[in-house]
Amino acid sequence: MYIGDGLRMKKYSLDELIFFMLGLFAFSVIFSVTAVEAALFITLGLLLAKKRGEKTLNAVKPALTGHPLFIPWLIYLGICLLTSLTAYYPLKGLGQLNSDFLKYICLSTLLLAIKKEHLPKVSIAYVAAAVLAAFAGITEVISAIADGDTGMTRANAFMNAVRYGEVMSIAFMLILSRLIIPAREIFKNEQLFYKLAALPVFISIILSQTRGSYLGLVAGVLTLAYFTSPSRKRVAAYVGIMFVTAALIMTTNPVMRSRMLAMAGKKTADTSENSPATALNIRMGLWKLGLKMFKAHPLVGVGPDNVKKIFTRFQPEQIGYEKTWGSLHNLYIHQATERGILGLGALLLLFGAMALFALKRFRAAKTPYTLWALCALPAYYLMNLTEISFQHVHTSFAIFLALAFSAAAEEEKLN
Repeated sequence: MYIGDGLRMKKYSLDELIFFMLGLFAFSVIFSVTAVEAALFITLGLLLAKKRGEKTLNAVKPALTGHPLFIPWLIYLGICLLTSLTAYYPLKGLGQLNSDFLKYICLSTLLLAIKKEHLPKVSIAYVAAAVLAAFAGITEVISAIADGDTGMTRANAFMNAVRYGEVMSIAFMLILSRLIIPAREIFKNEQLFYKLAALPVFISIILSQTRGSYLGLVAGVLTLAYFTSPSRKRVAAYVGIMFVTAALIMTTNPVMRSRMLAMAGKKTADTSENSPATALNIRMGLWKLGLKMFKAHPLVGVGPDNVKKIFTRFQPEQIGYEKTWGSLHNLYIHQATERGILGLGALLLLFGAMALFALKRFRAAKTPYTLWALCALPAYYLMNLTEISFQHVHTSFAIFLALAFSAAAEEEKLN
């Protein structure tokens, strides 16, 4: 394939183009749904063209069906289809099925396309994007404070603050994994790059003021410490730096302190838009509503993407500052509500299979990339206690990237 540059033409191989699109995927997953989906489908097209040229298209099907995650995904998608057909509004349910199938396409494409030689450079592209997003979020907060904001502005560059905090937490786990387990460097001072990246990314997580990210970060770090026992002193040093940094930010910002108290369980009935306790109280109301819907339809639920459509049937009174909500802000309650016990069971089976796959890969090859998947998954599962992050491209695609990294990684002997 030729790409023009003025009067000059350069020939790029399909392998080089696939590598470039993987880098674009990793970079844009932080910033743009449109860009990352475009990169995904171009990668898939190039990969299929490559397989066709090599006459290995027939190998794609057994590679996918033989993967340990295939059956859990098949069950999950089958339950999604069933619950869409039995939904209050089947067309809404089938629309959500497209989104669920896209997730499987994403994971499958990354598993087929990413090779061990891609990992160092694609990792740098991903972390570089996280650093840019971190500085954008930090600058946003500093600018708001300079303009007289009392501290309620949350870092939320390119997306809402909750999604931003989650995305940055997943990226931070890769950075921390690279710092704990050394890898072969592709340029001088590569390890310094990750050290310098860690601070702004961590600060951006704190400034997002997102409870799910905080919970996830704790879970990820604890998992990392457990599975890297020879490096626990190094882990402890990084945790100490994180604690001091977080404490300094909290103590200099009274509004953030107030919000943290609300996250910790401070009791107040306030659901006004800017109260520190608002989000927690609204979530409690939504969770109760979700359980009410689940009790009415325990087997197959009310249907994917149907919560908003039938909200007032079960909840005539307004919750918080919105008349209706489409998200119950807890993936597990949301899944049970929409898809019943069958859907929740299928989700937990899939999540368990992903965690088991990551654990087996880490035991087979102790690399920073297998460690990333192993630590990011429990962080991600906890994030979903306060959000439905599995339904969102930014976070789910980043987790699939971690799983594909883990699948491709091989242990290296460093000189």
